[in-house]
Parts: sequence; structure tokens; C-alpha cells
Amino acid sequence: MNRIGAFLFLLVCGAAHAFTPTSSLAQLSSRSAGSFINEPLSPSPTSCSRTKHLAAVPLEVIDPSYNLALGSLALGAAFGVPGSPLKSKLSSFLVGIPLTLFGLFLAFQTTTLRFTFDDDNFSLVRSSGESLGENVVVGGENVWAYNSFVNYDLFPSRSFPILVYFKETQTPEEQWNVGPGEQANSEEAIAKGAVPGQVHFFPAIANTEDLINGFEKHGCAKLE
Repeated sequence: MNRIGAFLFLLVCGAAHAFTPTSSLAQLSSRSAGSFINEPLSPSPTSCSRTKHLAAVPLEVIDPSYNLALGSLALGAAFGVPGSPLKSKLSSFLVGIPLTLFGLFLAFQTTTLRFTFDDDNFSLVRSSGESLGENVVVGGENVWAYNSFVNYDLFPSRSFPILVYFKETQTPEEQWNVGPGEQANSEEAIAKGAVPGQVHFFPAIANTEDLINGFEKHGCAKLE
């Protein structure tokens, strides 16, 4: 039951802000799914930037994981399916329906988004390999240089991942206190050993072991 409680708590947190600083929920929810490409992509003929496509370098594309979506749907069913010992009118409306809708949303995101590693950057892109465009909250694309990382982790734990967290200094400093960054960059947090930077949270919609291995392989900084 402790894990179910943690799952529900983090899903509520994820619904509130997990996609906000990084994947631009308002934009992503209106985009259609593309076909998955697991090969290096050709650069745009009109620009060397990553505005339209990823640079033509070897890419490691992290496999999607539907565990979180399925877990949300399962909990939604447990609180909403007739005959369930957890079902009541109150739990159905307050827990069952929201979790079911959130599970469907996570399944959509898992299908349409991919995390990638290239020689220099960690990125969040469409499943077709195209850029998500400029972030509407903090600006810039969802592409972060490895040498800008100051920390990363999985919450609540590596063995039970619900949220993927990382912190970087590439984003302009004036944006660092947006959303959860206000607490993560507080004087109290810094006094306890935190390093200032822009905070990012994503639901664990990809193979988290491969994500951690990628961070380690590319030398991303991590606080112990």
C-alpha cells in the first residue's frame, strides 16, 4: 500500500507540473503520433540547427516504457470498475476517472515522444525524430548538453521509477526558479548541497535503466 500511496502522490505531482518546464504539454497534446525512427537522421537542407531535425550523428534512442501508463490505468480501474472493493461513487469520480484519463494521456505521450542521446546532447523529441520546437515556458529546444548537467535521479527510487529528474545550467539563469525550481534553488536547498540550475521532471515513459546508463555513459554530473 505504501507503493500505491507513493504512486498516487507522484502522479498528482506529475499531472501538475511534470511536463510543464520541458515538454510543453499544451503543444504536445495536440500533436499527432509519428513513426518511430531508430536511425541517424539527415540534417535540414536549410539549416545546421536542430529546429527541424536532429543532427546527422549516431543516435541512441531510448525504448518507450508503458509501465507507468498501464499502472495508472490499472489503478483507475481498481477505483472505478463495478465490483471492485475499492470502488465507490466518491472514489470513482475523485480517483478512478482522473487516473484512467491520466493513464490514457501517458500512453499517448509514451507513443509520441522519445528520449535520445547523441555525441553531445540529451534530447526529448517526437517519435519521428523531429524537434518539439521551442519550449513555451523557458524558451529554447528540449535539447541539453551533457556538460550542463548538475544532477539527475529517478523518483521515488530507481527500482520504482515514476518521475525522471534532472537539473541543468544551460537554460538562462532567470528561468531557474520557474515551477519546482523555486524550492530546488532555495537557500535551504543550496545549504544542503544542491547546485543551482533549471529543474526538469518527466514521467518515466521510457526505459529508465537505459536512461540512467546513458547519463552515466556521457558523464552527466550527479550529486551523491
